[in-house]
Amino acid sequence: MKPIAVPNPARRVNIARDENGVPHVRSQTWLDALYGLGFMHALDRGAQLLFSRSVASGRGCEQIANSPELLETDRFFRRIGLHQGLDREVDLLSEQHRSELNAYCEGVNEGLMSMPTSLPIWATGFHPTLWNPQAVLLIGKLLSFGGLAISQMQNERMIVELIHAGVDETLLRELFSPRLDDVDFDLLRRVHMTNQMSDDALELLSDLPRLAGSNAWAVSGQRSASGGALLASDPHLEVNRLPAIWYEAVLAWDDGQYVMGATLPGCPLFAVARTPRLAWGVTYMKGDTVDYFIEDCRPGGETGWQYRRSGTWHDFVRRDETIGRKSAEPVVMPVYENPQGVLDGNPEQFGSGLQLSLAWSGNHEGFGQAITTWLDVIKAPSAASAMDVAATCAQPTLCWVFADRENHIGLQSCGRFPVRGGGHSGLTPIPAWEPRNHWQGWVDHRKLPRQYDPPCGFLATANEAMNPDGGPLLVSQLLPSWRKQRIEQRLAELPQATLDDMQNLQYDVCSVHARKLLDAILPELPEGPLKDELAAWDCCYDPDSPEAVVFQRLYRQLLIELLGHDHGIGWRRMVYLASRVGFSAMLLISADRLLLDPSPTLWDGRDKGELIRRAASQTEQQMGGVWSDVNNFHFTDRFFGNHQVGRMLGYNSRKIAMPGCNTTPFQGHVLQTATRESTFAPSYHFVTDVSQDEAWTNLPGGPSENRFSKLYKNDVTRWLTGEYKRLAVDC
Repeated sequence: MKPIAVPNPARRVNIARDENGVPHVRSQTWLDALYGLGFMHALDRGAQLLFSRSVASGRGCEQIANSPELLETDRFFRRIGLHQGLDREVDLLSEQHRSELNAYCEGVNEGLMSMPTSLPIWATGFHPTLWNPQAVLLIGKLLSFGGLAISQMQNERMIVELIHAGVDETLLRELFSPRLDDVDFDLLRRVHMTNQMSDDALELLSDLPRLAGSNAWAVSGQRSASGGALLASDPHLEVNRLPAIWYEAVLAWDDGQYVMGATLPGCPLFAVARTPRLAWGVTYMKGDTVDYFIEDCRPGGETGWQYRRSGTWHDFVRRDETIGRKSAEPVVMPVYENPQGVLDGNPEQFGSGLQLSLAWSGNHEGFGQAITTWLDVIKAPSAASAMDVAATCAQPTLCWVFADRENHIGLQSCGRFPVRGGGHSGLTPIPAWEPRNHWQGWVDHRKLPRQYDPPCGFLATANEAMNPDGGPLLVSQLLPSWRKQRIEQRLAELPQATLDDMQNLQYDVCSVHARKLLDAILPELPEGPLKDELAAWDCCYDPDSPEAVVFQRLYRQLLIELLGHDHGIGWRRMVYLASRVGFSAMLLISADRLLLDPSPTLWDGRDKGELIRRAASQTEQQMGGVWSDVNNFHFTDRFFGNHQVGRMLGYNSRKIAMPGCNTTPFQGHVLQTATRESTFAPSYHFVTDVSQDEAWTNLPGGPSENRFSKLYKNDVTRWLTGEYKRLAVDC
């Protein structure tokens, strides 16, 4: 262990790094341990947490750089209002929880004062200010909104944009059945739409702390070789931008109490972790807590614009957001809102008529209680008690997976879901002028899906649609379950599972999606090399697999043949949506349903077999290569990698093969635009046997955000090769 000095400690704490650079904080009390965690977050990830707060509060253009993409994201977050209500939420916290946040913030501020000026801080001329509980809650809101809420917004906008583009109504209803069965297409065609966010702004959002996808599963002691319950969890995020999103830490206090795992700089939360009694991981439930409403707007009233309720007009509430800009005049942005939501843009742009407004449940009172869930789970003595704690968490929508020392396992979903009026699904905008369409309160958390000690002895979740039978529609997107199917398939084959089995499953690259599609496609293919190659394929996306390339090219051609015709979505738009640039998972799962339907004809009367053979003919002209030729990436720096100076200083790595794809447990998904590549893959691997006081982990990065530190990417080799390091109090 290498000791770390705390120059002016406000609390009694000892901190040291193990041989892998992971900080171990030892103290007499829990509050002192939180102080130590805050200190290390600031010391190793100061720029990350400070920049995240700036962007979430809509002050990036003022504090970091006056760039078009930062101005765009500032406008976005100011309009949404993540920065609002923070003081109120801190006041609503219990005295105990405020004490915990204050202890953590004391540590952050001591670390900020102790750390030397980092290169990102120096290069931007950033002036740090004190960290406080409001900042913690803001990062928590960002974690909730930055992942699912934004992706939900994009999917809901995509449907409206397809309607505006004139895509055949019958096709859209077929694709997204039954979600669009009662949708008024004519009304949606009359709605004014603001421009989608630019690629640069969307890429910037992907850098922020968020949860977007994950795997997590637990195995009871009756199915493990050791007799102890096993837990595995791997959150999926962008991985090629260093420093890593997550920060590993081990806290030990009192007599034998500890928590170890992945933390989020800026918050005292352990997203994937364990204590002596309990282990947990989370996946994003992808629950729908965002709705677009349609507002009928007209100029007038005291604030300049009004909205209609039945036959009565009311004034919007107007707030003027002043957005500072470095070395430039500030921009004043009017924001119009009412009890149903915030207008999507400035009504002056369109004038009178129908406009979209956005509602998010995280903007309602009580969102600050979410951080208390993470703190209280650490204190839970069992899976059952932890499930009760997690059930009341307001944001984000998660599926928690637990395993405890007594060999119990459980799954608990959480989130604040609106009770939607009018029987609407939430996937498309509905008229706000009809009061019956408004939100009618919140779904009772006792109705949220949960499992406890299932008879099969294991449980798993991987971002599949989780809507209870006969219960509320919690997930409005159409979601695939390919990863979960593969995980459950392997767990069922392991009557005496080991930690090695869990690690191997986290690196599994076999696709149930490919297997099922091939079962439907192969009988229609003509005899020849293409059919022979695919028939012999094991459906694994190994980097050296030529068959994986052939299948993906065939699949893309199938999508274009299926939906890219003049009466469908259109060739250009379908190429975009099916490519790495405009990838739309919701659209692809909808297309998969059509391809896997046993009917020989499509909704428009076309012969499915003929379509498959045309796609195969196109694919035969593109044979060659292996999966690593098309699925690869470069590690780069989160702060400087896209800049010329960053490239000159060697911030970008060599080309690295990415195993897997978006349908495999190791979700190795690469997205490419004209200016940047993004990745979506396991951002942290965590496996533990709860009967042993240790965990096995790796992550694509290291503890430090300093590009010139040996701890900047010291875990990358392990992550690439599937090697795990031991995490324990005695390391």
